[in-house]
Amino acid sequence: MKMLRKVAMVRERRGLWGVSGLTWVALTMAAPAWGASVVGTNAFKWGNDAKLSALQSQDSGVVKGASVVYTGSAPHVVVSVSPAEFPTPSFEVDNVDNPTLYLPAGSDVHFTFINSVREFSHSMQITRQGPPYGMELKIQPVLAGTSLSPVPTGAQFAYAKFSWQPASGTYYYLCVIPGHAAMGMYGKIIAR
Repeated sequence: MKMLRKVAMVRERRGLWGVSGLTWVALTMAAPAWGASVVGTNAFKWGNDAKLSALQSQDSGVVKGASVVYTGSAPHVVVSVSPAEFPTPSFEVDNVDNPTLYLPAGSDVHFTFINSVREFSHSMQITRQGPPYGMELKIQPVLAGTSLSPVPTGAQFAYAKFSWQPASGTYYYLCVIPGHAAMGMYGKIIAR
C-alpha cells in the first residue's frame, strides 16, 4: 500500500542546532496506515492553567520507577511537553520523563497530548519502529498519534486527544520534529 506524504511547516527556535533567527523547516511525515488514529493540527484545542490541571488529573496510570502502568479496559494516558524540558526535549507522564508505558493489550487507550512549550511545535506518534532515531525521521507506519501541535502563545497550551487499541507487543512513542527523537524525545510502550 502506498503511503501518502504530507508536508507540515514548523518553526525552529533561535539557537537550536546552531541556527540563528526563526527558520522554517519542512517536515515530511508519513501519513497514517489505514484505520490509524492520527489527529491533525486543526484538532488541537487551547487551554489555560486550570484546564491543564484538569487534564493531568485524568491520567489513570500508576508510577513504578521509570515506568507508568495502566490497567482496565479504557485507560487514560496524559503525555505532556513542558518548557522545563528545553534544551533537551522529552515527554512527561505522571512527572516521569520518557517513561515506559505498560498498557493492557486490546484495551481502548485514550491519550491526551499536551504541548505547553511556547514558540515551538511538537508531535506524539506511535510506531513499532524503535531507536536509534536520526535527525530526520521516516516513520512507517504511524499507528496512532498527533500531527504537529499549534505553537502555544501567551499563557495557553495546545492539547489534542486520540485513542488507540494496541495488540500485544512493543511500540514506541516519539516526536517527529527533526532531531527531537535523536535527542531522546521518545519512550517505549509495552502492551500485554
